This record gives sequence, structure tokens and C-alpha cells, in this order.
Amino acid sequence: MLSEIRGGFKILASEVLQAASETRDLLRRRDPVKSRELFHRTSYIATQSALVQNQALELYAGRSAAHGDSIYLQALSSVASRLERVSEIFLNLDRQAGYLSSLDFLKPFSLDEFFHEILFGLGRIEPALERKDLTLAIRLGQVEERLDGSYADRFARIIDELKKGDSEPGDLVTALMIVHYLERVGDMLLEIGEKIIYVIMGEKIKLEQYKALGEGLRATGRQMDTGRMGYRSIWGGRSGCRIGVVDAVPAGSPCGLPGKAAQNGSGGHGREGHNGAVRRAMDCLDGANREPGREGRGDAADLGHGKEGPDTAGGGHDGRARDGGRGTEARKAEALTETVLFKHGPAFKLTREREALLRWSALRPGLTPDIKAFIPAREGSEATLVLEYIPSRNLQALFMDNAPDDAFEGLDRAMGVMCGIWEETCTEAPCSAGFARQAEGRLSEAQCIFPQILKYSGAVGRMEVRPVGELLPELAEMEGQSPAPRSMLIHGDFNLGNVLYDPAAGRVHMLDLYRSRESDFVQDVSVMLISLLRLPILTHPVRRRLTAAAARVWDAARRFAARLGDDTYEARLAFGLGRSFLTSTRFLMDEKMAARFAARARYLFEKLLAFRSRGRPLEDFRLSRDILEIQVSWPRPRSARFRSSRPGPPYRNSFRTPPARVKRHVRGPAVPPRDRTDRAAFRMDTGEAVNP
Repeated sequence: MLSEIRGGFKILASEVLQAASETRDLLRRRDPVKSRELFHRTSYIATQSALVQNQALELYAGRSAAHGDSIYLQALSSVASRLERVSEIFLNLDRQAGYLSSLDFLKPFSLDEFFHEILFGLGRIEPALERKDLTLAIRLGQVEERLDGSYADRFARIIDELKKGDSEPGDLVTALMIVHYLERVGDMLLEIGEKIIYVIMGEKIKLEQYKALGEGLRATGRQMDTGRMGYRSIWGGRSGCRIGVVDAVPAGSPCGLPGKAAQNGSGGHGREGHNGAVRRAMDCLDGANREPGREGRGDAADLGHGKEGPDTAGGGHDGRARDGGRGTEARKAEALTETVLFKHGPAFKLTREREALLRWSALRPGLTPDIKAFIPAREGSEATLVLEYIPSRNLQALFMDNAPDDAFEGLDRAMGVMCGIWEETCTEAPCSAGFARQAEGRLSEAQCIFPQILKYSGAVGRMEVRPVGELLPELAEMEGQSPAPRSMLIHGDFNLGNVLYDPAAGRVHMLDLYRSRESDFVQDVSVMLISLLRLPILTHPVRRRLTAAAARVWDAARRFAARLGDDTYEARLAFGLGRSFLTSTRFLMDEKMAARFAARARYLFEKLLAFRSRGRPLEDFRLSRDILEIQVSWPRPRSARFRSSRPGPPYRNSFRTPPARVKRHVRGPAVPPRDRTDRAAFRMDTGEAVNP
């Protein structure tokens, strides 16, 4: 069936190519017959695209395809969908041309330049996908760049003509729509090229990120281990950065290792093999951005291989046949392989992270990853950061994988390191973390999942219950009047996922420091406490373990505050915990758990406001550690319908409703009397008011 799908896709690609040629002719000379032919061809393309997508889905759903074929089928379905959209754009171009007073109006805009690039790209989709040719996939992205440049030029010319007023405005607007449609074809080609890269690498990565990856590795004097296709994405982060682990070897090393590419479902590339194709792709990228006068020169530092060029390096079995010493060189390259961490994202975040890494590395050498390379933003707004890869697990993985001894030990060491950095960088400058302002800024995000929880308002008797959003401005004013007496260097995002621990070496490492700054250490304490409490583990033994871990953080921070003589620590911790409880509801998919977090945030906020209304100083504020006790599942009530083997009244041996004497015990789940905050959460779930 796979060969049948490939045949259908080949027909689809050729039909779209023919539609592009017909559209070019129709923009030169109107022909109603050819317009009808284009309409019928577009309908046939839609049918053929649906056929290819359905067959690919059927084969994929049957699980009869290997892993590499599964990726291929996913990409094939996506490419078929985009080819259908390209054909619809061609049909719209023909319709737009009908609004022109004359087709001669388009001649000064040289639309043949657009169609030359489009036909070039469309003609290379099917070979690139079938041969898994990375060079051709990158060429598709370069087609999009050239189409963007042509569109920008025509756009500027049309705007100038509109300002002059010499031409018919309707024709100018129609011409602008036509060149805009042609530019959209470039966007489709770029997406198709990225899908082909996904087939080759086995990882979803944008072309711009792939180019940034190659540039970052070359800045370190290394290149990707293309024989292994050594790139693995790290998902789950919320920073907006693309993060991946890359196997890199020294530049110029023969890095095509036998058999590895096939294991990733990457396949071969004709005679030159997988490694040669990737090397040609990097050559293609460099050639597109090479300085004038350097064409035709084999720059080994830029291309990532020696002067012999990519063809002599070879790859796979053919490469070994051309070079008898290939195996020895490959083993040497494997021994020199270094794994690095690749980050590509917003320039301001990566710039701040680089500065923070340099500062933390000066304070505690080895605590943070070493910086291998930093590529600042050039044309766009994204930068690249290449870091040392530390092969350790984070504390969240240790807690989730039920490794309590290592997790507790790593947490204690992390708190010890942080207390040392806080104390070492402590200054007498007052500061305010702005917890209420932070919560106010993220309130709209927190309300997206369960809006009814945070927007709850009502009244019970004379007691008014306001929405959480109405409490935050008053809290911000109150917090601004009572800043922390000292400022110190904080992590800024000190949670379980950003702390690595190596049990064998007994060392911790800190990650993601772009929020690091001089501020109140309570920010780090509150974030770590909530990161422990919000882990999605519902079993009671593990929850008790997490609560015990949170208690350790609580006690360590309290001892540190006592050493500093920090009298308002507990009040500021209430601000910080309230903020973290509130903003963490956007990460919780369990409504009851989110309600408990929201109820604790409300409880802390209203307790602070009530304390101020009584005119008492914040130095007298006290916060109980019971706020950390979160009951994640209620005890099951006695069922109103039950079966019993004991003789007795009829209802004991039937499914009839028991009498009222039994019903009194099943009105609702029990609430532990010692945990007032759980009682508040239960009332929130049932719609009752929360009494602080």
C-alpha cells in the first residue's frame, strides 16, 4: 500500500506543477477555456490530495508501518494538504486577474520572476521527499526567501504608484493582491521543506532553527554528528525557546557512522549516502549567505568539512567503499563526539541568560553549564545559545520516578547552595519583588482554564466575597509600603525542573537563569514550594513525600531568614505563595486541584488584607505551615447502595435506598478539621462562600 500512496502523491505533485504553469499562462493572456481547465484541475487536485491523506492515515492507523515510515506518512499527509492549498491559490490568482482593466498592467511587475521560483520549488518536492534529500528541502526554504524579497520590491513599487496617483487605484490594489498570493505560495513551500526535514531528522525543527543550529556549532568549531543524526528535542518548557541536545564532532571530522541513519528512519541518499547529503545541505546554507567573492572557494571552517569537499567525504556504505580508512576515521570521530545543548529563541531572553550564566559561573564555578557559543540576533529577533550538556536528571524527574533518597538529597543540596549565594550577594538595599503585580499581570492567563474559580464572587449574610482580581490592586499597594529590607541575587525561576542533581558526584547544577536578578529571596522560596505541591502525582504516599520535601524547603528558608533578622519574612512569603498558588492554576488540568490552589491564594490574600485592616504591623504576621497540606482526593463516602452478606432488614441484601439513618452519613466528603484551607477549597467546589 505504501507504493500505491507514493504513486498517488507523485500524480498530485505533477498536477500542481501543471496548474502553476497554466496559471502563469493565464496571467499573460486571458483564455476562458484554460480557466475552466484550471478549475477542473484544482478540483481533481483536491480529490487526489484527500485520497493520499486518507490512504496515509489508514496505513498509519493500522500500525503496520515501521517508525521511519510512520514519520514519512505523517509528512506525506501534511505535504499533500499544502499542495492542495497551493492549487487553490492558483485558482484565486486567475479570479483576481479578471478584475484588471488589462493584463498588460502586470507586465512592469515581472511576474515571471515569481513563477520561475515557484516552478523550481514545486518540481523538487517529490524528489526531495522520496530521496530524503536535505539539500533540496533547504532549497525550498531559499525559494521562500527569494519570493519574499520579490514581494517586498513589488509592494514598495505599488505603494509609490498609489501615492503618485497616476495609475488606476483598482488595478494597483488587484496587482498587490496577486503578488501577495504568489508570496503565500512561498510560505507553503517553506512549510513543505520543513516537513521533509522532519522526515530526514526524525525531529520537528524549523528551517530557521536548523540554520541557527549549524551556525552555532560552527562557532564552537564543531558540526553535527550527521551519521547519527544526533539531534533530540527537549519539550515541555514554557520559555518560548527551542531546546535540543546535539551530538557534535570536531569540524572536518568524518562523522557518518555506519547504520545509524537507517535506525532513525532517515534512509539513504543515492550514491553519496546520508552524511554526504547533510554536508551538501550545510554547503547549500553557507553558499546562500556567503560573502561576495567567496563563491567557489572551499572554506573548511564555514562548511564544516575539509578541503576535499563533501563528495569525497561520502557517507554510508558507499563512502566506506571510496575510502578504505573510513571506518578508522569514523571511530576517531565517535571518540571525539561531544554532546551540547542548543537553545534558539527570543534574543532578549537568551542575552539575559548568557549574562546571568557568566555571573553565576564567577560565583560558583561548575554550578551552571559552560557557554560554548552565543550567536546574537541579526535580522530577526531570535538568538542562539550553545551550552555544555550536563548528563544529569532534574529534581522533578527524581520525584516523579520514585527516587526519594536522591530527590531529598538533591533538594537539600540545592537549598544549601542557594542560601550560600543569597548570603554572599546580600546587600542592604531594600527591594520589592512585586508579587501582587506579577499575579495581576498573569491573571488573564490563569483564568483561561477554569475561569469560574478565580472570578467567583458572592455574599453570605453581611460578608462579601470579591473576585480575586479585585483584591490584587489593594495588595500591590500594601506590598509596596513594606519592601524587603535586603536584596540579593536570586534564580528567578527556582523550580524542580531547573535543578539538576548527580547522585554519584553529589553535585547540583542550575538551569534557565534568564530571570535571575537582584530581588527578594522569597521569590525563589515560594516558586520552589509550589513546584513541589503542583506535581501531578495523586497517590497518598508520594503526596506525603512531596509535602515533607516542601516542609524541608520551608524550614531551610525560615532558618535563613532568622539568621538575617528578617522580621517581615512570613508576610512576604504569604504574598509570594499567594501569587504562586494563583498563577499555577494555569498549569493544572484537574479542576479540584486548581480550586484548592485558588482557594489558598484567596485565603492568603484576604488574611493579609484583614491583618492590615486591624492596623497591626507586618512584623507580627504569622503563617502556618499547614498551608502546604493539600489533600488531593477526598475519602470516599459510604455508598447509599451497598450489598451485605449479614442477615437483617431487607435493604441490607438489596439495592434499595437505605433509610434516613444511613443517609446522614453520606451527605458529603469529610474535611480534615485541622486543614482549614482544604475546607475552603471544598466550599469553593460546592459554590459556597469562602470565609477567611
